[in-house]
Amino acid sequence: MRGSSKSFELDQRSFRDGHVVLYKRPNLKNPKWQCRISVPNATGYVRRTTGFADEFEARRFAEELYEDLRAQKHDGSALQKPKFEKVFFQFKDRYQKEAVSPRRYHEIVDAIERYGLPFFKGKTIDGISNAVMQQFMNWRRSNGKRAVSSPATINKDLGSLKAFFKWTFRNGYVDRPIEFDKPRIKLNRRTHFDTSDWAKLTRFLREWVKQGGTGRGGGKARERTLLTNYVLILANTGIRVGEARTLRWRDVQNDKDRSGSPIVVLSVKGKTGEREVIARNFAVKDYFDRIRAMREAEIHRQVHRDDFTFCSREGKPIGSFKKGFQNLISKAGVEFDSHGKRRTIYSLRHTYATFRLREGTHHFHLAQNMGTSVKMLEEYYGHVRSRDVAEELTKTSGQRKNTPRKS
Repeated sequence: MRGSSKSFELDQRSFRDGHVVLYKRPNLKNPKWQCRISVPNATGYVRRTTGFADEFEARRFAEELYEDLRAQKHDGSALQKPKFEKVFFQFKDRYQKEAVSPRRYHEIVDAIERYGLPFFKGKTIDGISNAVMQQFMNWRRSNGKRAVSSPATINKDLGSLKAFFKWTFRNGYVDRPIEFDKPRIKLNRRTHFDTSDWAKLTRFLREWVKQGGTGRGGGKARERTLLTNYVLILANTGIRVGEARTLRWRDVQNDKDRSGSPIVVLSVKGKTGEREVIARNFAVKDYFDRIRAMREAEIHRQVHRDDFTFCSREGKPIGSFKKGFQNLISKAGVEFDSHGKRRTIYSLRHTYATFRLREGTHHFHLAQNMGTSVKMLEEYYGHVRSRDVAEELTKTSGQRKNTPRKS
């Protein structure tokens, strides 16, 4: 029986006596021109994506690459891959459109400029091996802002390099993926508020706001009202500080779930992209309403959809509540957890995760709502004990959700 085979023709162009070849792969929605370069008296080819759908721009890219390869060639030698710094600057120009968010793009680029370029400058991109990466990690430990960088900090920088190395492989700068062993780190439990300290803080908040005055022209009342409701919103939604910073009134919606119960839905943009967040309960609406009422009283009009939710009197987004929050929890007497670790504003997100897990929320659903992974929840919130989710662990198929607990 004769076997059937698929045949196709490349859309191909040839220049420089066949040393520069442009081609497009068929059956792609948005094909970009690829190039194959050979240099006289040198062995091998260099294949690269030009990154352009426009033929003129693609040809210019390919011919510049050809000239670069000719300049670095020695008679009879194999073609060499470009240096790290040259590839990085091309990555910096082109990766912004591929990154999940502008913030993530800048995190990656800034980390590589700060630590990648000083170490890898002058090295060919295809010469970076696992051994070279281990040397980089050793160098990185003693070349940070602090005397010795922690494994967690180094891992964050390695994540940026990993994104860059994946891009170099996708775009033909290397013939194999650049892979390396990351250092093992001891996972520290995230600081959060336990039940008693959270109750202590919320009781303090009620009196603290009252002591701030009426808010007519007073900065203290405004600051306390805004910070109090900010704290309650973050602890009941789990959104990140950066996500709260860019929140606008159009991103806050009241809706109903499938059973008809009212819910608050937030549309946020974070380091993992855009997602919808369902608040823990409908009481979160009251926290937003208080901020809205305060804001409308000071601007003498209704807030607009595009106005920032957490803003200054001038309407600009507030960059950080860090200083005010640290002052608040210090006065409330809940600055440190039971292990002596200082709580931070990020403890609100960790409190949300801890409380939801103790209430029996499924890891998968919680991870989706928080914009994180199930693995991350399991690694950092292992302190949630089994007896805290006993109701979830003892459920049976015949058990009704609203069965009252026996006293």
